[in-house]
Amino acid sequence: MAFMCLFPKLKFSVISTGRGSNFDAIMQHVASGELNAECASLITFKNCKATEVAGKYGVPIRFIEGDNLFEILQSENPNLIVLSGYMRKIPENILERFKNKIINIHPALLPSFGGKGCYGIHVHEKVIEAGVKITGVTVHFVNKDYDAGKIIAQIAVPVLPSDTPEILAERVLKEEHNIYWQVIRDLAEKCKC
Repeated sequence: MAFMCLFPKLKFSVISTGRGSNFDAIMQHVASGELNAECASLITFKNCKATEVAGKYGVPIRFIEGDNLFEILQSENPNLIVLSGYMRKIPENILERFKNKIINIHPALLPSFGGKGCYGIHVHEKVIEAGVKITGVTVHFVNKDYDAGKIIAQIAVPVLPSDTPEILAERVLKEEHNIYWQVIRDLAEKCKC
C-alpha cells in the first residue's frame, strides 16, 4: 500500500450525502483520541444529516458544485478519502490521483450482494431473499467498478430467520460503526504519520 504522509497524524476527508452515522462513529473516536487522525472536511452535494455531524465536531463543510470534486481534493490533499453514504462513481482522474487512498464501506460480505443497485436497504432485501445465513460488512478500496476494489477488512453478521431487511440493517450498521474507524486507525498506523 503506497501511503505517503507528511503530517504528524493522518489527515482524511469524508465524502457523504447520507445520514452520517458512520461519519459520526468515526468522529467519536477522533474526539476521544482513540483515532489519531484529523478530518480535513466533509465534502457533499447538499445539506444532509452528515452536515449536522460535521457541525457537531467542527469539521469544515465543502460543497461539490459541478465537477469541482477533484479541485477540492487536490487542494486538501488528504492522506485518505473516506466514503460514507456516497452513491456516485468516483471520477477516474480522482482514482488515479488518489490510488489506494479511497475507501468505502459496504453492508454485505463482498463480492456477494455488491455492484450497481446494491446499496442501503436493497442489499438487505437481497440477502434475505437469497436465504443466506451470514452477511456482514466489507471495507474496501475504491476502484472504477462498484464494490470491486481490494478488500481491506470484513466482519460477519448472522442472518436470523425472523429478520426483516430493516432489522438486519440495524444489526449490520452496528458492525459498520465498529469496523470503519478501526480500518482508518490501522491504515494510519501503516502510514506511520
